[in-house]
Amino acid sequence: MAERKELSNPDRKTAIIVGILFIIATAFLFIGEAFYKPILSSSNYLDIAYPNRTLVIIGMLLEFVCVLAIPLIAIFLYPVLRRYSETLAIGYVVFRFFEAVLFVDSEINKLSLIGLSQQYLNNEVVDASYFHIIGSSIQHTNEWNFLIYVMIFCFGALMLYYVLYTSELVPRFISVWGFAAALFLLAGTVMTLVGGFIGFSELNFELIFAPPIAVNEMVLALWLIVKGFNPSAKP
Repeated sequence: MAERKELSNPDRKTAIIVGILFIIATAFLFIGEAFYKPILSSSNYLDIAYPNRTLVIIGMLLEFVCVLAIPLIAIFLYPVLRRYSETLAIGYVVFRFFEAVLFVDSEINKLSLIGLSQQYLNNEVVDASYFHIIGSSIQHTNEWNFLIYVMIFCFGALMLYYVLYTSELVPRFISVWGFAAALFLLAGTVMTLVGGFIGFSELNFELIFAPPIAVNEMVLALWLIVKGFNPSAKP
């Protein structure tokens, strides 16, 4: 009995750490967006981005916490998941790192709107349409970046929940819910990419397709913190 407890103890710590990281990754994403999104998504963002740069930068810095949490989730889960599928465990790590890279690229693009806003407000020579064209180009790039980022996230989530389902490391209702929610989000992303939702804003996309997986990740996180992995799960 003592040996069994000693062997399971590292997994219990891992479960708690992963649960906390899931909460951090989700919470800081939404908190960060609450600071900058009303500004950068506004129709007059060129007029207000630079004057409100402090709020935008605070929001971005809060979101950068997600960049650390995203790959760390996969790193801490790897020793546990590899017992059931080393291929999917490695794939999950790769996709989460790729996700973090896309996240950073998107954040840099968003920050560039502050500089563009400053140039726009200080401009006395160049036609204003020039700045609107550049700003529109940056915004469209961010939209595509966001959709590709979500696709990468979905592929990683599908790998995770498949392993969790087959291993029964957590209750299967959580795994099935997470797998279905990831498929739902992936379907919405693909439909948006191919033009299935013309004029569909990023906010509308998040309100419709993101809640199922976001709530699921919080349930998974709380389960891991309170209950941990199923000790009877066999490799």
